[in-house]
Amino acid sequence: MVLRRVRLKVVVVGERAVGKTSLIQKYMRNHFSPEYKGTLGVQMHPVEVEVPLDGGDVVLAKVAIFDLMGEHAARESFRDAIFYGTHGVLAVCDAGRTETLYAIPDWIRAAAVVTGGVPFTIALNKVDRSSSIGIGEAETSWLRQQFPLSPVILTSAMTGQGVEEAFHGIFARAVAARIDAEKARHRANLLRHEILVFISAREGLGASKTELFSRFRDVPPAQLMQELDYLIRLELLALEAEGSKPFVQTASMPASARCRITPAGRKLAESPSTDEMVIEEPS
Repeated sequence: MVLRRVRLKVVVVGERAVGKTSLIQKYMRNHFSPEYKGTLGVQMHPVEVEVPLDGGDVVLAKVAIFDLMGEHAARESFRDAIFYGTHGVLAVCDAGRTETLYAIPDWIRAAAVVTGGVPFTIALNKVDRSSSIGIGEAETSWLRQQFPLSPVILTSAMTGQGVEEAFHGIFARAVAARIDAEKARHRANLLRHEILVFISAREGLGASKTELFSRFRDVPPAQLMQELDYLIRLELLALEAEGSKPFVQTASMPASARCRITPAGRKLAESPSTDEMVIEEPS
């Protein structure tokens, strides 16, 4: 068994009085209060959880759960600060107030603008109030069309129904997304290193786009051009072509355009391990 440690930021969003705070309190303290107290600003609740992985490995996640007030003005004014560094979103609606369900896309969209898209789970809360549930066939159909791949969980902060499932589910999906992103970054670094090694081995000749396409035929051309642009921006490669101008994308250059390695790029190409390479752009 391998134990990994990660830090996660999960934001709980939704309209006012849908039960966001109550769900958090039920999950963390097994406590429920029928008295409504609106959240002012943002409150953070730290928790440590173990997330099992395929193969028997375990991730120890230190999660910061952010309880966000349901005010639209605050969401729009402080969107970047609220959602920066977010790894997952739990979007909550009140099963008795259909307007809170139809507002969920705006909350998810606000997070996506900042994060580029992270896993999210939808909680239909207050299902213990069966007599007042307003979500029927039309709402369910709309929900499936809007979010076909998102888990939808029936929850009740009063009875505890679905609470652990909702939180543990978004934690697990956030961990999986982080691991997938790490693997993608590692694969990209390996490819960049292979490009540098290939061009470095050709000494002063460099390599044309045609030669690079031939060498890396298993890599989609668009991806290869993207990686070349990345290396050029970091001044690890230099693009040479008649009439070339700064900041021209590689894809727009003729097939005869050649990439030559720079001293910084040669140093990285000679690195014995890709783990020693630091070719990430500043965040």
